[in-house]
Amino acid sequence: MSSSKEISSTEKLLDLIRNDDQPGETPDASVTFPSKKTRKENMQGLFTGKSVSVGVNIGHDELKLVKVNQPSSGQWELLDYKKVPIKAGMSRSSSEFAGFLKSELTQFCGSGKIFNLWSLIQSDKVEVQNIRIPKVGKKQLKNAVYWTAKKNAPFDEEKTILDFEVQGEVVESGIRKLSVLVCTASKRETDKIEDLFSGIGFPLTGITAIPFAMQNLFRANWIPLDSQTVATLYIGSDSSRIDIFSEGNLVMTRGIRAGVNSMAESLMEEYAAAAVSGEGTAISPGEESGSGQASTPMSLADAKNLISSLGSNSQPDGGNVRFGLSKEKIFEMISSALERLVRQVERTFEHYAVVLGNESVSFIYVFCDMDICMPMADYIGGQLRIESEVLDPMSPENPFSGHITSNTSVSHRASFVSTLGLALSDLSYTPNLIFTYSDKEKLKSIKSVNRVIVSAFAVIMLILVGIFFWTGGVVDQKKTKLVGLEQQLKNGVQTIEIPARAMISKIRENRLILKKFKKRYFGIAVIGELSKLTPENVCLLSVKANMEATAGEKGKNSTERMTVSGAIEGDPGSLEPALAKYVFELKKSPMFKKIAIDKSNRGPFHASEALHFTLHIDFT
Repeated sequence: MSSSKEISSTEKLLDLIRNDDQPGETPDASVTFPSKKTRKENMQGLFTGKSVSVGVNIGHDELKLVKVNQPSSGQWELLDYKKVPIKAGMSRSSSEFAGFLKSELTQFCGSGKIFNLWSLIQSDKVEVQNIRIPKVGKKQLKNAVYWTAKKNAPFDEEKTILDFEVQGEVVESGIRKLSVLVCTASKRETDKIEDLFSGIGFPLTGITAIPFAMQNLFRANWIPLDSQTVATLYIGSDSSRIDIFSEGNLVMTRGIRAGVNSMAESLMEEYAAAAVSGEGTAISPGEESGSGQASTPMSLADAKNLISSLGSNSQPDGGNVRFGLSKEKIFEMISSALERLVRQVERTFEHYAVVLGNESVSFIYVFCDMDICMPMADYIGGQLRIESEVLDPMSPENPFSGHITSNTSVSHRASFVSTLGLALSDLSYTPNLIFTYSDKEKLKSIKSVNRVIVSAFAVIMLILVGIFFWTGGVVDQKKTKLVGLEQQLKNGVQTIEIPARAMISKIRENRLILKKFKKRYFGIAVIGELSKLTPENVCLLSVKANMEATAGEKGKNSTERMTVSGAIEGDPGSLEPALAKYVFELKKSPMFKKIAIDKSNRGPFHASEALHFTLHIDFT
């Protein structure tokens, strides 16, 4: 994975963005960014405010699941976690694996689908880099990010999904720029993951990468970060990964090709060298020491077991006695490999602070899948001369974990760190490869247009209501005058007969004008009322209104009618209840006299299934 990279020429990049009429490398302002194909079933529940979230981490030989709940803002609760071995040789694309995954998810989550589901993409299928671009307008932002990211790490846009996050402003050589975290991932791999979960009836809310899952631990405030710059070091079997965070933002991530296997190989080499020289080390006084002990063959598995015995939670399994090595001697034998790992971390910190001019890392969290975390964390912190600690977010002392992890070891909990971070994902702060920055901007535009339309109808309704009350007041005044004139007429006041008749004539004329006024604006009022009562999941396809009574029916009981056609989107099981609720809301309106469902049937709509309906609405 790439580290933070600079733009060599601010002026050249601005020219590339703005001068789209130049030949050669000039980008087109309307460049199309690769985006995930839209599937309605995968988008359901994105913005429904579900508080339960499940992280699914499919590893090489294990399936890890973590379920959390956020009943209120800032408060989390660890509900459950589980680790299931995956049968050796089971292909991830086979129906057997799909059945295995469905069975485990059903047991762990249930079938109610009242949760958000997040999964990880393999690290070798994703590239994360932190870039800096000139401050540009919002319309130019995507192009600036696209061309800068492609310049730093070329990719095929037809086979790659691009997502990014603007982290804020930075000052570089006295120039204000934007710091942007860019993520590029294999579209094919993302499609495979999404298709796998959709095929078993568990559509994903999102797919993200491991560095972003780690970022969630700080952004969700599961681990308070204050304002310091911290790093996390994961020591895996074949490789390790260093992530640097500043104010909750992932600012650098780097893979290191050194891990527990490197330490095990170093232990085997040192042990073999001791065998050749005839040296041996017993773990306690009185035990035999010498070439007999040191000549015992040591396999890679033996070496890893010995390294695992360094942890405070490890129990002796006889390996220390069989090979005649104390914990101090084992640590001494792997120190050369561990030292190489520390130097890689140190160079990463120096590049981040010295070359890129950032604040130095002041704290490092260390975690791995074995019981070696504690001594290694102390050693690494001491070598780097910074504070260090084992990353244990599921510790029983954490108020969010509760008593659910009280009987587990540090190494067992540490193996769930990435999965816990995945479960803490949220669309508001977690990059999502199936709902990227471009998708979020489109959604914002749609919501803005909807707000404008609703506001316009609200203004029109207010005007009409004002006119209605004003005309009602005028009519009341005229009626009062008419009553007075009629009373005078009854009392025999003949002198006002002619003016009274003129007044009555004027009132009748005004009534005709008011009826015409109603006829002119009643349609707008009807449309406004219909728009106000139509929820977001109901799409109106056509509205036909007959403001004149049907021929042959004019008279006292004549009725004006409106025909509405539309479609309801949402969960397939809730479409008919949604239509019933919609009809019920319409019946509550004083404008509509009678609502009848003419027809309702399911059918395709926007590349998904929806409930099509036709309503007949009568109003007097």
